[in-house]
Amino acid sequence: MRHQALFDHVMSNGLRDWLDSQAAAREEAKRRNLQILMVGMGIAVAAAIAVMAFMPDQAEYGFVVGAVIGAIAWWVANLPVQAMSKQIKVRANEELGAALGLRYQLDGVPGSDFDLATRMGLLPSSPDQADYSDFWDGTFGASEGTLHEAHLQEYQGEGKNRRLVTVFQGVIMGYQFARPFTSTTLVRQDMGLFNGLVNLGARMTGLKLEPVKMVHPDFERRFEVLSTDQVEARYLLHPAFCERLMEMEAAFNGHNMRLAFAQGRVVVVIETRDMFESGGIDAEGDDARFSTTIDQLGSLIDLTLALNERAR
Repeated sequence: MRHQALFDHVMSNGLRDWLDSQAAAREEAKRRNLQILMVGMGIAVAAAIAVMAFMPDQAEYGFVVGAVIGAIAWWVANLPVQAMSKQIKVRANEELGAALGLRYQLDGVPGSDFDLATRMGLLPSSPDQADYSDFWDGTFGASEGTLHEAHLQEYQGEGKNRRLVTVFQGVIMGYQFARPFTSTTLVRQDMGLFNGLVNLGARMTGLKLEPVKMVHPDFERRFEVLSTDQVEARYLLHPAFCERLMEMEAAFNGHNMRLAFAQGRVVVVIETRDMFESGGIDAEGDDARFSTTIDQLGSLIDLTLALNERAR
């Protein structure tokens, strides 16, 4: 594990003792899960048999009734397990945040960094369903910032084919940039012939964003840069910064990282799988889940350290 010292510190500072104290509560959640599931499945089978017995000409409805009741029973049975896992996750992440000088909340409302990313076209502007979770704020490395996850979905298709499709799942983080600037600059994956279409959406902000020619050849091939100030964009995205950005993109497996410089801040958007899942019903997995969360958060803090610079 990359951040072993931090793991040891948090665990020895009280989290290990608290996790051990939850053994009885975990067993009770498992017992309730099994009890509800057994009763629910019994009811599902009985209902299915009853429908088939009293409606022999429509026996197939018995299977439907049984399946529906069974699905409801499974959902209800998992509520105690989910509640226990959530409680452990929140406590573990709060302890981790406290050790790093960060505040953690499971639920919250996206702030100005998310709004900025949306206005700049880094995120879908009007999803049909949006879920937000795992809010962290405080000092990331040496910079004041915010971080949270988002899962954005839109309806696609018509009629029977209409369904919710994920259009973004990942992390949005913003932090105060060390060097002053007044322009707005976007950096995102180069989409070739589709750049013009995407740029049309960026111009809806009312800003005059124009393509910026970069001197770094590898960076130029992989990223597109738009800015309201060509000179300042090159000042911000100097060759050393470009190298660091490409290194961080590689560290995150090239998950469509994009960022915006605006209003004195840098907003970074990264497509990722679900993160920070420190909680679980089985104690045997505590260490692995928590160490994964530490590495995930540590990597994002490393990103701010790599992409930020000393004030000049």
